[in-house]
Formats: sequence, C-alpha cells, structure tokens
Amino acid sequence: MRKNYILTYLIALIGGLCFAFLALPLPWILGPVTLLILYKIKGDHQTQSSLLLRDLAFWLLGIQIGLTFQPDTWTNIGPYLLPYALFSFAIIATSLLFAFVLSKRSAMETKTTLIGSVPGGLSAMIAVSESLQGNTVLVTIFHTIRLVSVLFIIPFAATHWLYMDEPAAAAVETHVEPSGYWTLLIYFLSLTAGYVVKKRIPASLIIIPMLLIGACQTAGIALYPLPSVLFIGAQLMIGVHLGHKIVLKDVIRAGRFCGYFFALALLLISLSFLLGFLLSEWTEMGLTTAILSLAPGGLIEMALTAQDAGANPAIVSSLQTIRLLIIVLVMPFLLEWFFNKPKRMNIKN
Repeated sequence: MRKNYILTYLIALIGGLCFAFLALPLPWILGPVTLLILYKIKGDHQTQSSLLLRDLAFWLLGIQIGLTFQPDTWTNIGPYLLPYALFSFAIIATSLLFAFVLSKRSAMETKTTLIGSVPGGLSAMIAVSESLQGNTVLVTIFHTIRLVSVLFIIPFAATHWLYMDEPAAAAVETHVEPSGYWTLLIYFLSLTAGYVVKKRIPASLIIIPMLLIGACQTAGIALYPLPSVLFIGAQLMIGVHLGHKIVLKDVIRAGRFCGYFFALALLLISLSFLLGFLLSEWTEMGLTTAILSLAPGGLIEMALTAQDAGANPAIVSSLQTIRLLIIVLVMPFLLEWFFNKPKRMNIKN
C-alpha cells in the first residue's frame, strides 16, 4: 500500500514536470491525470490517493482563488447575475433535455441518464443516484466523461485561442509588514470552518476559504503571502485525486453510451462558448471570463485556467460558485420530486 502511494505521487510529479516543460495548460493537474490514466491502462497497475492531502489541496486552492479577489469584485459581479443565471439554466436545461430524449430512444433508464447528465456536482449526483436507486456506476462514468472532456478542451482553447489580458485578471501583490504574520490565523480559521460545515455545504473546503479570504481581500486586510510552491503542490494533489478516480476501463466498459455522453459534453462545451459570447456582448464582460464562467467544468479548474488565460479568476470563481450551489442544492430535490411524482399520483388514485 505504501509503495503504491509513493509510486502514484512520483508518477504525478513526473507528469506535472513534463506538462510544465511543454508549457501545456494546467500542467500540475492535467499532467498527473494524463500519466496516471496511462499507467492504469494495464489492469494490475493500481494507484492510491490520500484523502487528507486532497482536503488540504482543496483548502489551499480555495485560498489561492480567494487571493485573486479585489475590493471591487463583489460589486463587479452584480450586473452579471441575471444574464448569467439565465444562460446557466439554459445549459442545465439543454443537458436534461438531451438526456430525456436519449432515454426514450435507447435502453437506458431515465433516472440514470438524467442524473448522469447534470453538468456539475458529481458527489451530490452520486448520492442522488443511490437514494433514487439509479445505476451509480454509469452515473459516475458519465460525469467522468464530461469532466475529462472539459479538462482537456476548455483550458487548451482558453490559453491558446482565447487569451486576452483582461483588466484585473491577475491577483494584486500586497506588501505585508511583519505584523502581517497574525493573518496566518485567518488561513487556519478558514480550514476549520470548512471542515465544520463539510456535511452541510458542498465543496466547503474550497468555497469557505475562498469566500473568507476573498472577503479579507475586498476589505483591505493584508494577508501574509504564502509561497507559490504550496499552490503548485495543491494542484498536484488534485491531479492525483482525479487521476486515481478516473479508470479508463470503466469508461470503455460503458460501451456505446459513452459516445452519447461524450457528444453531450461537446454540446455543452460548444453551448458555453456561444452563450459566453452572448454574455460578453450583453454585459461587456471579457470574452474569456464569460466562457470560463459558463463552462461545464469544475470551479477549481476553471478559476486556475482563468489565471493562465489572462481572464478574471475572481469573477469566474464567484459565478461558478453560484452555479455550483444551484446545482448541488436545488437539482437533487428537483430530480427527487420528478422521479417520485408517479408514486405520489398512484397513492392518490
């Protein structure tokens, strides 16, 4: 077991170094993911991932995203909320409609297709699948297909085709006096708060630190700057976590249904580009920021891509957080109501 841990993280480090040397997007996440997937193609090769290191990585990346906030960030997202909400609902509705039609034209169960198509909130959707007695294995595979597609398409497109140096894209360097050491307590407070509400708030180890650090940044509190190597290490840990979870053989085992959900992933990515263009025209938001805010990917990955692509990571992370909360807090109840509706009608009859 210990040997597997050491080998896993060594392979991840090599993958990150290779991607960084080649100047590929998100090298410390996509490098480990790629090399670990290739390593596991042979059946007897196993990997291990530490849940403690994963949680610490979530916390550090929440801090990193929070440090990109500026005094006017919260004010800036106000004009975007209405159009962003409309376009986000359009993306969610499109995915659900695609899944519903697919379930009617194939042998797939409606529960599994709908739960597997929601663009985000993998952990919550797995829990919903369990409670509604869906095919949780297929749900996990379908979400994995979307995640892998977004991870390898969106960052590449954003950094190579859409790069633009938008205003306030980079984090502001703050000069910290020696008295700033006390602000290290704020970092640890954010970790504690994230753990306390872990079972109540989705992705709390990312969202709570991000919001708390972001609030300090916007309030003008000079936080002690953490070394960048910590954030690189955090991305590496996330890459290990994703590379360990994704098993290529499971994807292949799902057969032709994988093709349908890969097509759905491409459809959602294309739709995010189109609606991102409309959002930038409607609100004058930067094009890259608009596309990354609507992209059907993870909060961390899109915020980090925003940094690499010259977009505004604070706005991207804020809007992605809003959509994440909508998906995780609303969709499970909506799906449960939809699937239990026939039972309630039978009871009344």
